[in-house]
Amino acid sequence: MSGLAAIVRFDGSDVPEGAIERVTAAQAYRGIDGIAHWRSGPVALGFCALHALDPATAPPLPLVSDDGQRAVVFTGYLHHRDDLVAALTAKGSAPRTDADAELVLRAYECWGEDCAVRIEGEFAFVVWDGRTRRVFCARDHGSLRPLYYHFDGRQLVVASDFAAILDAPGVKQEPNLRMIAQIMANETITPAETVWKGIVRLLPATCASIDRSGMRSRTYWAPPAEVTLRYPRDEDYFEHYRALLGDCVREASRSHRPVGIDVSGGLDSSAIFAMANRLADSGQLLAPEFKGYTFRFEAGSAPDELDYARAVAAHVGRPVAEIAPFLPEMNWFVAQGLVNRDACPFPNVAMTSAIGRALVADGCRVWINGEGGDEWLGGRPFYYSEQLAAGDLTGAARSFQDDRAAFGWRTALWRLYRYGLGPHAPAALRALRRKVMARGGPNQFESAFWLDSSLDRLLAELRSERDNSQALAYTNIARRAMYMELKDPFDNIARDLVERQCAQLGYEPRSPMFARRFIEFAFSTPERTRLRGDQRKFTHVGALQGLLPESVRTRKTKADFSLAFERHLDKMRSMLVDDLPARNPERLSAPGMARLFAEYQFDPDNDGPVWELWGVFACLAPGHLDANENAEIVE
Repeated sequence: MSGLAAIVRFDGSDVPEGAIERVTAAQAYRGIDGIAHWRSGPVALGFCALHALDPATAPPLPLVSDDGQRAVVFTGYLHHRDDLVAALTAKGSAPRTDADAELVLRAYECWGEDCAVRIEGEFAFVVWDGRTRRVFCARDHGSLRPLYYHFDGRQLVVASDFAAILDAPGVKQEPNLRMIAQIMANETITPAETVWKGIVRLLPATCASIDRSGMRSRTYWAPPAEVTLRYPRDEDYFEHYRALLGDCVREASRSHRPVGIDVSGGLDSSAIFAMANRLADSGQLLAPEFKGYTFRFEAGSAPDELDYARAVAAHVGRPVAEIAPFLPEMNWFVAQGLVNRDACPFPNVAMTSAIGRALVADGCRVWINGEGGDEWLGGRPFYYSEQLAAGDLTGAARSFQDDRAAFGWRTALWRLYRYGLGPHAPAALRALRRKVMARGGPNQFESAFWLDSSLDRLLAELRSERDNSQALAYTNIARRAMYMELKDPFDNIARDLVERQCAQLGYEPRSPMFARRFIEFAFSTPERTRLRGDQRKFTHVGALQGLLPESVRTRKTKADFSLAFERHLDKMRSMLVDDLPARNPERLSAPGMARLFAEYQFDPDNDGPVWELWGVFACLAPGHLDANENAEIVE
């Protein structure tokens, strides 16, 4: 994945010599195909090139407008470029090429700051407008490409990696205890923050305008709030979905090199692999070739899905490479945390680097995955709420019969109340229920008792400041739940971590099931098209008939990758219970850590203690995020 960088001075001074070079050097692994810079007095832009698209068809970056007044740096790739080219041409601004960066620059010239909503894909970009002396930047709808910044009113620094910003002049290197506490508590509340004070993540579907008067940001896109797509037959949804999936996979396949595709053996990645095969057979795939990759775990173990992946390979008639996962020792995680100037990586993310190395060795620069399948295809029993709100008592009765047949009377009645009658109960009754069922802290714990009491209080303050107004604007309960999934703070940060690891290995991830049109389809269709009785992903499963082997298409199990954590945690008691609390008494409670580890030992399959324990290790074991009152400032 390529990287971008920008430094802009708003105090009238020029960017110091060598400043932008230090920022790009800090993310040089993104520039294996070259690093370039552009300067103009108070502005300096940088681009680290890792070409997943044919560089022969695109102008070099940073790209400067014909009059020299505007410049852009762009990372990622666009969807449905023909639509954007047609709109630009209609405005009398036909682009000279169809290069993604030029389309973005032309879009800004045509529509100004309203351009972001017209741009689809996985992207981040920065535009310098010399006419208005303003910076405009934007990030895609799903946080699929990273963009970080530091703005102190005098200087703006932007980069694809937040650690690179630490090397810019005037940026204080001071750990951010607010975010460190959230990681150790496994409770992400403020996703815009990073582990360094003042270095901020631009949130998904957000654009920002910065000039000497300050910074203004806004959300430029939101998914539909109501169901607008209703068909009389299930088969109509299947047909629409098959066409949509094919379109999204086709767009994600655009590359001048072979593309690698994850084939876990699960329903989503397997569907993408099978659809890529269909596109290739019909000459519609936008890559010259595609290759499949899957993990090879010990046969019969919890994460083993090899039989399913092999069934997909046999059904499609194409080989799938079987790769042993990367399961490093603890010292690797500590070293990686120091290199990234971040908390240590998660083991379940680190293990995927084995597939990354394999696909890069095969000449791929793109890894297509099934991210988004669980989020937008799975569904919840909120079909009751939708049907009752619409007065569709026949439909609600049909849903109840499906649930009774799948789960029995007791569960069916609970679902009807929880997801149907409950959301439409009087406000006072709903408030009482929330009060009775409320928990004070993360997961199953009422407080983060393993942290120092000051940090537990800090988390309580952050929770009280949480703004759910955008989610609450969705009066359709099912759409509200999906919107909260889209904006899930932890998942948005996790996608940044995955992207960084991919870039460090020399390729970029792409997620066709996180495409904007894919998400809009999910928000526009009734909940019953996703969940029916015990059949999750109802439309997805129905649309894949014939495309996948029945053993995979009708599969209802999922692999468990917790062993990636447990193989370390089982050996870490002394570090977590004794060493780290002794080294960090202002952050950890020694009795609390002992209790937390005892919870894990009592029930090692419980995900809560696993993530909390790893969060403590990830933040404190390397030692570089210790509090530092005399924070370093790069000159």
